[in-house]
Formats: sequence, structure tokens, C-alpha cells
Amino acid sequence: MKADPASFRGILAQPNFARLWYGQIISSLGDRFYLLALLVILGIHQGLNAGRESARMTFCAMLPGLLLAPLYGWTIDRFSRRWVMVYADVARVGLTLSLLYFWFSLHSFVAVYAVIFLMGACNGLFIPARQAALPQIVAPAQLVTANALISLIGVIANFVGTPLATVIVSIFGAPSSFVLNAMGFIASAWCVFHIRADLAPAPRGVAPKAEVSTWGGALAGWRVLREQRELGALVLINSAFSFVGALVIVTLLQEIVTSVDLGGFHRVVDSAAAFVARFTPKPPVVEIKTLAFGLLMAAIGLGLGVGIGICGRARRLSRSKALPYLGLGLLGVALVGFAQLRDYAPALIGAGFLGVLSSFILIPIEARLQNDVDDARRGRVFALRNLCTTTSFLAGLAVNLDGTLLTKLGPARFIEWTGLGAIAIAAGLASLNAATLRAFWSTRPSSPHP
Repeated sequence: MKADPASFRGILAQPNFARLWYGQIISSLGDRFYLLALLVILGIHQGLNAGRESARMTFCAMLPGLLLAPLYGWTIDRFSRRWVMVYADVARVGLTLSLLYFWFSLHSFVAVYAVIFLMGACNGLFIPARQAALPQIVAPAQLVTANALISLIGVIANFVGTPLATVIVSIFGAPSSFVLNAMGFIASAWCVFHIRADLAPAPRGVAPKAEVSTWGGALAGWRVLREQRELGALVLINSAFSFVGALVIVTLLQEIVTSVDLGGFHRVVDSAAAFVARFTPKPPVVEIKTLAFGLLMAAIGLGLGVGIGICGRARRLSRSKALPYLGLGLLGVALVGFAQLRDYAPALIGAGFLGVLSSFILIPIEARLQNDVDDARRGRVFALRNLCTTTSFLAGLAVNLDGTLLTKLGPARFIEWTGLGAIAIAAGLASLNAATLRAFWSTRPSSPHP
């Protein structure tokens, strides 16, 4: 029986998409080793400073997206998106391996943060290039499911890569993680290079005025959002989600450190470590709070995977114009409930539910921007969208960069207030766009694909 072309199986059967997807899974798994190794060498696991130090590292990694967004959009809409992604991957290989020298030989804290900044610059270029290229790889009717599969990459990486990286780093140390991460980027570059679709921007039938040839068009994304105000509202929803996410991630890490009872979890980890020690050169040294936070993120990822499955199969529901607004509002309600939890096991379940609701925001927005924006300006729109979400995320981190507000309110109350804020933002934006929320968006006419 032939698979539905718009189903998960049908899209993965397309060689070009499969090459992109599998390459991204490998590199994303490597990213988890890189991130955990950074947590180790920068001492993120050290007690009450965990949330603050994590915020600083994340701020440094995301700052290039704020400073370089116009350059990203201009580059993606001028040059082949295949080569943009390949060169970004190659650069990340070199940067990752440089940490073996800068930290383990020179022990330069400044150099580590410089590499984090440059890695963030490469990530900020690669991601909008991939987003802009996706409609060139799959048909418009497949965008919702294709974006669901792209989102599933992070789920797999978090759910598989985080626990695996914890064990590997505990046994073999941080240097092995950077080597594995570099190998992941090599695999990604190889897969992208072998995509046979034409990933040059606007390859067919585009009017000369839409072409990108000068820096004067670098911010054309603003014009698209002014022309299509519904898309502008979606970017605001996406930005609000990023702001809430920044507040929640840092606060969850602090919650693990100060508030949640980890006694039962500690006993389970001790038993598992004793079992693993029978088969390893030395017993694994597991930092309980770091592992607890990692598993909480994996639970969010698992919930995101469930939501991805719902979005991918219920494609009409995913095209509801109201879904992103509803998702943000329900996420706020869920955060208010999450703030009341005090035991680790219920917190894992609650984190999974947060992931489900997150998918109802992210996937419909991603697919609609790809569907509604013409190819000649799509890269700049995604660069602009990423600029907005990055700014919002950094603003969320900045709220608690010195830890004062979190210390004053406490983690539980901070999460609760964040949830109430998400509800208010969703309600306000929905009321401004109430006339459109009963409708469904439709896919544009299909274009030929190589």
C-alpha cells in the first residue's frame, strides 16, 4: 500500500528530505554532547548559581542572532541555501574542535565564550537557511508534516542525546563530547551537500524587482509583515513564546536546585550508576541536579513529540488560524499548574504536557510562514522572525540575568506569574485578530520540485 505523500512516512520516503532530516538528527545529537560538556567545564552544576550561569551562556550564544539578522536574511536570499548550510556546518566543525585547545590546553575562559558566540553566529545562519529551503524540498501541502518532522529532530536529540551525553561525559570526560559534536556537523554537511533539489533562492519565474542584489533589500522582511498583518501577529505570538520560554527554562533549573524533592530520583540514579559501573573503566560520576534538569528537558521534548504527532496527523487542525493563540493561552494555564508541583515525578509529567502545548504554537507558525511568503523574500522573513524571537528570548534571560527577581519571588511564584503573563498576551493578541480566528489557512498552488 502506497503511503500518503503528506504523511510522516510519505515525506521521509523523499530522498532529499530524508538527507536533510537524518543529517540534522546526527548533528543535533552531537549538540547535546557539546552543550553538556560546556555545562561541565563552565561549572553550571554549581549549586545556586546554576540558573544565572546558564542564562549567561545562553545569552552569549544567542547574541549573534540579534546583531547579525539582516546579514543572515540577505545572505540566504542571495546565495544557494545548500552552500550556506554546508559552510555553516564546516565552520562549526572547526570551532568545536578549537575548544580542545582553548580550554584543555590554554584554560582560557574568554576564548570559550568567544567560541560560544561564533557557534551561535553559525547556528543563527544555518537555521533560517534550513527554514527557507524546506518549501524547495517538499510540496506546499506537505509543509505542516515536514515541519513536524523537523521539530521532531530536537525531541529525539533531547530524549536520546541528553541522557547518553550525561553517561559519556561522566565516563570519558568533556573532550570526547567536542569530538563527537564535530563528527555530527561533518555528517550534516555531507547530507546537505547531497540534496539534489535546487536550493538557490527564487530559481524560477521571479520578477527582477524581487531579486536580492544589494544591502538595500536586507530588511525586506518588515515589508512582508506589513503587507500581511496576520503573519505579523504570528511573529508576535512566536516572540511571546520565546520570552516565556526563556523565563521558564532558567526558572526550572533553579527550581530543580532549590525546591523540588529529588530524594526518590537520587536513589534511582545511584542504583543505575552502580549497575553501569560493572561494565565501565571507572564508575560514572553523575551530578544529580544537572541530570534532573536534563531529564526534565527530555520530558518537554517527549511531550513536544506527542504534539508533533498530533499536528502532523491532524493537518486541518494545524491550519486553524486560532491554534497558535490557543496554544499560548493553554501553555500559560499549564505553567500556573506546574508552579504548584513539589515532587520530581509529577514535574516530569507536567513538563511533558508543556511540550505538547508548545508544538501547537511552533509548527503551525513555521508552516504558514513558509507557505505564505514568496521564495525571493522567505530567507529575510525567517531571519527577521528569528531576530524577533531571539530578542524576546534574550529579554527573558535579561529579566533574571543577575538572579535578583528570581531570588525575591522564588521559583514557584516566578513560574506562576510567567503563566499568567502568557495568558494575558494570548488573550490580547487574539482579541486584536478576532475576525480571522474562525478561518483556516490554505496551501498555495504546488510548484514543481526537482
